[in-house]
Amino acid sequence: MSVSWKKGSFAAVLAASTALTSATWAQDVKTITIATHYNEEQMAPLTECFRAYETGHPGIKIVFQQAAYGDFLQTILTSRVGGTSPDIYNIYSIWAPQLAAAGTLATPPAEIQDWIKGAYGAGTVGAATINGTLWGIPTELSVYDLIYNKKLLAAAGFNAPPKTWDELHDMAAKITKKNDQGVIETAGYVYGPTVSNAVHVFYSQMYAAGVSPYTEDGKGTNFTSPEAIKILERQAALFSDGITSNTNVVDDMAGGKAGMAIMANWNKSDFVSAFGDEFENTIGVAPVPNDGGAPGTMLYSFFWAVDSTSKAQAESWELLKWLDTPQDGKPLSCTGDMLNKLGALSGNISDLAAMDVKDSFTVPFVEAVQSGAAKSQPNTWQASENERTLRGYIEQVWAGTMSAPDAMAAADAEITAVLAEQP
Repeated sequence: MSVSWKKGSFAAVLAASTALTSATWAQDVKTITIATHYNEEQMAPLTECFRAYETGHPGIKIVFQQAAYGDFLQTILTSRVGGTSPDIYNIYSIWAPQLAAAGTLATPPAEIQDWIKGAYGAGTVGAATINGTLWGIPTELSVYDLIYNKKLLAAAGFNAPPKTWDELHDMAAKITKKNDQGVIETAGYVYGPTVSNAVHVFYSQMYAAGVSPYTEDGKGTNFTSPEAIKILERQAALFSDGITSNTNVVDDMAGGKAGMAIMANWNKSDFVSAFGDEFENTIGVAPVPNDGGAPGTMLYSFFWAVDSTSKAQAESWELLKWLDTPQDGKPLSCTGDMLNKLGALSGNISDLAAMDVKDSFTVPFVEAVQSGAAKSQPNTWQASENERTLRGYIEQVWAGTMSAPDAMAAADAEITAVLAEQP
C-alpha cells in the first residue's frame, strides 16, 4: 500500500508538472499577426513559409489577415483606434508619411536597417524612407517604361522605338488613324483614365529629364521648373495635334488600338492574355524618352512595416528578415518566391537576380532598377491628395483650358500649402 501510494503520488506530481509546463509554454507563445492586401491564394507561398517558421520557432504563431487594397490604409488606422492592430503590415509606400506621423510605425533596429541597405537597391530603399528615416523592408515594386506596339510602329515605317520625345511625337502622329468623322480609332499614344496614368507618367518623365518632382526636404515641388513645363507642353501637343484624346486610354494598348504609352511592368499579364502567342512579336519595352540625358524613370513600392504598439516587435523584425532571406539553399527568399509567382518584381537584389525575369518584356524594367535609373515615387505628405490635385491641372492643360506655366504654378501653390501642414 505504501508503494502504491508512492506511485500514485508520483503520477499526480508528474501530471501537475506537465500541466504547469504546458501552461507556461502556452504563455510563452507569441502570436504575430500579418496584414496584407494579397488574398489567400496569392499568399500561399508565404503561408507555407509561416508554417515552416513556426516549426523552427515553437514559441511563435503566425496569423494572416487580408484587407482590400482600397480600404487598407483606413483599416490600419481603425484597428489602432480599436486596439487590434496587426504586428506587421505590407503597405504602399505613399501611405507611410501619414502612418509615420501618426506614430503607427516602429523604426527598424539598427542591424535590420544595415541589412536592408545592403540587400536592396537604392531606389527601392528610397521608397521605404521618409525624411531620411527608413521605416521597413521593401517588397513588391512597379517600374514605368515606354511600352510600344511593334506591329503598329512597323506599319508606320519604324523598326525601333523613340529615344526622344520629339521622335515619339512624330512617330505617334504617323501611327494615329481616324475614321471619316475624325474620331481617333488608333491612337499614336495614350494616357488615362486613372490618376496614376497621368501623374506617374509625369513623374517618370521628370526623372527622365533629371529633375525630381519634389524638393529634397519634401516641402516644395519642382513643377514650375523649365523641365516640368516643357514635359507638360509636349504632352498637351499630343492632344492638340490630334494624336490622342481623353477617350483613348491605356486599355487600348491591349486591344491593339494604341501605339505607345508609359506604363508599369505589372501590365504584362494583360498583354499576354490579349496577344497570346503573338505577345513577343507585338509588345516591346524601351526606356522613357528624354532629350539625350541619362536614363530615368519612377518606381513605386510596397514594404513590410511593424506596428509601434506591437508586443512582438523584435520577433516581427526577426521573422521579416527570415522571410526576405533565401533559406535552405533556395535561390529565392519566401517573399521573393511569392512575388515571382505573381509575376511581380522585387527590390531585393538577390531575389531580383534569381527571378524569372529574363524575357524581353521584363528585362528593361529590371535594368532600370538595377542601374539606379528608377527613382522612388515621392513619399510626400498627403501624397494621394496631391496627386489628385496635380492630375486636375494636367488635364486642364491637355484640354487647352490652361497654359502649362499657369497650371504648374497653381499646382505648386496648392500642393505646397498641403505639404506645409505636415507635422
